Amino acid sequence: MDPASTNGRATTTALAPADPVDLHLHTLASDGAWTPAALIDHLAANGFRIAAVCDHDTQRSVLETMRRASRRGIQIVPGVEVTTRWRDRQVHLLVYGIRPDRADAAAAPFRAVLAELDALLLGLADDARQRLEASGHALPSLEEIAAGRPLWPFHVLSAVIREGHAKNLKTAAELVTELGGGFNADLPLPDVVSAAHAAGGICVVAHPGRDDSIGVISADDVAAMVAEIPIDGLEAHYRSYTDAQTALYRDLANQHRLLISCGSDSHAPKHPVDPRPWRAAWCADLLGRLGIEIASDGATDEIWKPGLDPLAVPASAAATAGDQSEPPGEQIADAAEAIEQDQRLSTTVMGAEDGESSPNARH
Repeated sequence: MDPASTNGRATTTALAPADPVDLHLHTLASDGAWTPAALIDHLAANGFRIAAVCDHDTQRSVLETMRRASRRGIQIVPGVEVTTRWRDRQVHLLVYGIRPDRADAAAAPFRAVLAELDALLLGLADDARQRLEASGHALPSLEEIAAGRPLWPFHVLSAVIREGHAKNLKTAAELVTELGGGFNADLPLPDVVSAAHAAGGICVVAHPGRDDSIGVISADDVAAMVAEIPIDGLEAHYRSYTDAQTALYRDLANQHRLLISCGSDSHAPKHPVDPRPWRAAWCADLLGRLGIEIASDGATDEIWKPGLDPLAVPASAAATAGDQSEPPGEQIADAAEAIEQDQRLSTTVMGAEDGESSPNARH
């Protein structure tokens, strides 16, 4: 797809049922450590033709990633993982199909959603920085880590780690909280869905089965949510799911006539995992809504069933497995250098032939 086109939908892309796709990837634009160049190198080297960039509450890297991908025969679906609130809990919402460079009236409400979240995050980051510095926790590396990007809480926490004030993101956040700061920036789920739909976006609840600080979204929660809000789908395939969890959320999606998405939530090379090769057939309806066709080959083993995904988490390991979304401190500390390197290589990569690997690939 031409990255300069006016929408994020493909019109001619056709995949085989077993072709790999990953519809939930993060970059340096939010809390990841993938540069656009390194991410596209990895996707190209591993046979991906379709992927979605869904950074938290921003689309700052989407166009750059789309531009690089188009040179390599890969389509990047424009996406974003919006932080929302529903019934006094946070819900992460994957919104697909809205390009960040749209200036039409239909896209204005969704652009306003992201602008409001950006303003909230900027305010929280500045507040955290002031509290830390006032308490004697100097952050001389903060500007280097931000590397010209708008200063968000994640950058402040990264500087806290680099300066040795905390060992990881969890303890860095606890330090800011102890000083009276906070990090909650979210908007009502109904408002975000309405704005996304006005722009033609597709709204999918991210990792509903992930047991973390946000909490699992149960079958009853899904039923209540669908009754109140016209969400479009569930991320039924996710890196930390067992076959039983995947079966549950696929069944719930079918029961409520929702689309099914597949995402690794990869934030960095091998952290928590590399992009996962989900079979295109497992999220065929969602891909179809995005204009991406699945060409049937008459095979019978593409429809998901327990045991078909070799990377599913064994049930015996699920109870003890941690699920950490953020890249480790040492990768965060290298973020500014990676951004600068990515920018220096931009001209070189754009002149390369399709399939040529850029020098800063990290895999």
